[in-house]
Amino acid sequence: MPASFERPVIAQRNLAVLLRGLAGNSSAQPEILVRLAEANIDRTELARRRDLPAQAAVILAGDEDANLRSELAAHPNLPAEVQIVLARDVDSRVRGRLAEGAEYFTTVGVHGRHFPGPLSHEVYELLARDPEPKVRRALAFNRHLPDNIRAGMLDDGDARTAAIVAAEWNPAPTARIGELLSQATGAFDRKMLLLRLDGPLPVEAARGMLADIESSADPAHTAGLLRQIAATADLDADLTDRFLTDPQLRVAVAANPTLDPQHVAALAHDPDNEVRAAVVARHGLDPVLRESVSVEYDDRSSGNAVEWLLAEDLSESDQVAFARSRHQVFRKTLAMRTDLSDEAVEILAADDSFAVRLFVCERQPNAPGWLLARIAADWKSYSRWDMLAHKNFPADAATALARSDNPHDRVVAAAHPGLPIETIEALLADHADYVRRRAATNPSIPTDRLITLLEADESAVASGAAANRTLPVVTMHQVLDQAAL
Repeated sequence: MPASFERPVIAQRNLAVLLRGLAGNSSAQPEILVRLAEANIDRTELARRRDLPAQAAVILAGDEDANLRSELAAHPNLPAEVQIVLARDVDSRVRGRLAEGAEYFTTVGVHGRHFPGPLSHEVYELLARDPEPKVRRALAFNRHLPDNIRAGMLDDGDARTAAIVAAEWNPAPTARIGELLSQATGAFDRKMLLLRLDGPLPVEAARGMLADIESSADPAHTAGLLRQIAATADLDADLTDRFLTDPQLRVAVAANPTLDPQHVAALAHDPDNEVRAAVVARHGLDPVLRESVSVEYDDRSSGNAVEWLLAEDLSESDQVAFARSRHQVFRKTLAMRTDLSDEAVEILAADDSFAVRLFVCERQPNAPGWLLARIAADWKSYSRWDMLAHKNFPADAATALARSDNPHDRVVAAAHPGLPIETIEALLADHADYVRRRAATNPSIPTDRLITLLEADESAVASGAAANRTLPVVTMHQVLDQAAL
């Protein structure tokens, strides 16, 4: 038998540590994950795995630990039979996490926000009848909630549930605006509802909301709602004049898609920079007019994305045109997409705007290595991990970070596959345990050395070695055999 596959001699005290490490090992096969699901260890990380086998999910759904079941309920790809079990869970926290379908993030070299897929219709019906209002409120936030169930929940006995159901309808049907507004009575809920309308806010509905605001005892509380009305109302001449005379509403009017062309042209020369920026971001604006408008952008702002550009079907020539736009907001928004051509990415990678270059590093599968290294050298946010995990991140830059005096640099770089073996060994002896664990997951560690790390007395190194994706499958089974699983 090859030396690299010899049975490791594992201290009994390390077994639980190794089993937890195996639960996070990305190369663990389905049968190993099923065996781990039955282990008497902390299986929280196992419950979060995107590749969790259905059989393992069934086992975890029946666990007595409500916290574990709650983690499982947030899993984005649960089989239907597990969804039903969790929808009937005795703990309302579990049912609530299942109901919400909250967004999650991936860290695989390209940072991205994702949403779970829809639950089965039977589960939606079951959760809509849940006796706990907080579960039904969580369900009201679910973006996949079928329209017929959402419509039925408008009559929920809990007023807050009904309000959320109305405000979170996406897209909200304009034909039912009166009914929805009657449920979403708070200023914030109404603002959210207007953000999700599937068309312009009808004139009469706008006038009714304006009358409510004028009679409000706290007009300042409704300032955001007023701006949303100005941005979404189907503008007639009276509403246009009314909104344009208010300096606080001119930006919202400039963004309103129903504003007539004469006013759009006039606002393109408005003395207010924000008004001109709103004109520039309008969908369908004449490109010549757009490029003629002068706007200053705050490069430190992470907001101000052009939402329609994120969803627009762009040809490669369109991508290049937006990548060369004089307006930073279009270049920044374009950099958020993950479908860009190499030419567009190359243009954006050399952009003067730090925000544009940052989004290239965070979102682009073909981001250039030199830019990834340059941004990661000084960037301290969570996406730094994504940059180090990027397939294009250069080995020499990772090595420099791994030798930094700052342990936060060392831990970020410790798992990079391009590190020299002597650098990895130095990290395995680092004074910070989280650096040592991360280093033990490095895929460049030779197999025979990796197996010796499983025998380490120190739990950080042993658990990291167990999580190493190059650990032989036969060794994983040996660990489970020794644990009598």
